[in-house]
Amino acid sequence: MSKLVRVSDESYSKLNSITKATGISRQDILDAALKQWEKDTLLRQANDAYAAMQQNSEEWAEEQRELALWDVTLKDGLEDE
Repeated sequence: MSKLVRVSDESYSKLNSITKATGISRQDILDAALKQWEKDTLLRQANDAYAAMQQNSEEWAEEQRELALWDVTLKDGLEDE
């Protein structure tokens, strides 16, 4: 179901330019932009949380211990060829 959303003149102009250049509808462009924004936001939040964890020596040490436990699974029983 479509809904009406107000955008600035600049954004509307950009949408039209992209539509003309690509043949992709304005709705599809906005859908893709919002999906990308969600991905970028999630990644930024994860990076911020990881950086905060590195600032806490106890949490960072625990993370390193856990990573070391998972490192043994990398070969998964395979021998060097």
